[in-house]
Amino acid sequence: MADQDQETQVHQTVLLKEIYVEFNPEACTHTMEAETNEISVVFDERCGSNWRSRAEYRYGTFGAKIKCPTGDTNGLNFNFRIASPMYYRPIHSIGFNFLGNNKKSIRTNVYVTATDNSRERVHELGFDSTEGFHDYEIKWSEDLIEWLIDGKVIRRYLREENINKFPKKVMSLRGMVWNASRVQAGKWAGYYNGNDAPYVYTMKDVRVPLLTEVPDSSDDSEEEWMVYKLLED
Repeated sequence: MADQDQETQVHQTVLLKEIYVEFNPEACTHTMEAETNEISVVFDERCGSNWRSRAEYRYGTFGAKIKCPTGDTNGLNFNFRIASPMYYRPIHSIGFNFLGNNKKSIRTNVYVTATDNSRERVHELGFDSTEGFHDYEIKWSEDLIEWLIDGKVIRRYLREENINKFPKKVMSLRGMVWNASRVQAGKWAGYYNGNDAPYVYTMKDVRVPLLTEVPDSSDDSEEEWMVYKLLED
C-alpha cells in the first residue's frame, strides 16, 4: 500500500508556471495564468525556438494539450519531451515527435545516448494532429515509462527489459520546433520548403510533476535515487 501511495504521489501534476526560452525568444509566446497556460512556438525565417521548464525533475507525469500547424510542414519536427541538461553527456530524453511529412502519426522515443535511434517507435494517431487539441502525456517512473494520448497508453517501456538503456538523470520539460530536413537525408521528416510559413505549434494546459522537483541538479550524479518534495504539513 505504501508503494502504491508513493507512486500516486509521483504522478500528481500541477500547471507549469515558469519557462526559460533558450533561443529566439521573439518566436516563443507564452501566457501563464492561475488556471491555464499556453505556449506557442513559431517557425519562420527566424528558424523556430526552444523552451524548457526552469525546474528539473526526477520521475513524474508531464503533459499538455497540443495542436500542430496546418499547411505544408515537410521537413519540420515539432517535439514535446523531457531531457537532461545539455551540458551533461550522455543526454537522457523521453519524448513525442510530430514529423511534418505525416500529420496522422507520431513517434515516441527514449534515449540514453545521443546517437542510438533504436528505441524510436511510430504510432498511428487515428486523427490529424493539426485539426484540434489532443492530450499527450509522459509518465516516467523508476521502473516504467508510459506514453499516453487522450488518456490511452500507446507504449510501455520497462526498466527490467532495458537495464542499461533506461533514463535516470534529472530532466526538464521542453518544447521545440526545428528544421529536420537533413536527418536521414530527408527520409525522416521530409524536406522543408516553407510555402505556408509561419507555422505555429501550440501547447496549452502544460503540466509538470507536483512533488518530484529537484532543487539543484548542478552536481547531479548517475546514482539511482528519487527526490520527493513532499508536503510538510
